[in-house]
Amino acid sequence: MDTRIEQILSQQLPPQESAKALNELGKEYQEQQDLEAAIACWEQSMACYGKPGFAQAQLMKAYNTRRRECSQAGDGKGLEVYSEKIDALMQKSKDAIRYGF
Repeated sequence: MDTRIEQILSQQLPPQESAKALNELGKEYQEQQDLEAAIACWEQSMACYGKPGFAQAQLMKAYNTRRRECSQAGDGKGLEVYSEKIDALMQKSKDAIRYGF
């Protein structure tokens, strides 16, 4: 795990504050064209504060980008992995609507 992510998590902030810090770090990584690090931040943000929001939207975009890259490269396994991640995010959205998270 990225040391900057670990630093945020080690502060033991309330879940919403941890998620916000992780989201900001993810944005920094995205601006630096480091999509893998950004994805790691947003996934950790979702783990801290699982309500739909910024991290979920950014993950959906990032996963779609990766899925498209896998498709163009002929990487069937990668395509399947990212398709499953997208499906899981969609299910979280449906659950949030259904159960009022």
